Amino acid sequence: MTDFKALARARGLDIPEAELDRIVPTLEALEAAFRPLAADLPPSLEPATCICPDLEAESE
Repeated sequence: MTDFKALARARGLDIPEAELDRIVPTLEALEAAFRPLAADLPPSLEPATCICPDLEAESE
C-alpha cells in the first residue's frame, strides 16, 4: 500500500496532520478497490483523452 502521508510530505504539501489522519483511510480504501482493477488492464490499452473545445474557450 502507498504511504500517503510520506507521499504528501515528499511532494511538499502543507496538510495538517489531523487532516491527513482523516483522509488517508479514504485514499487507502480507493487504492484497495482500484489496484486490482488496474492490474487487469492490458498494457496495450490507450488512456482515454477528451478535448472539449467549448470548455477550453470559456476558461480563456
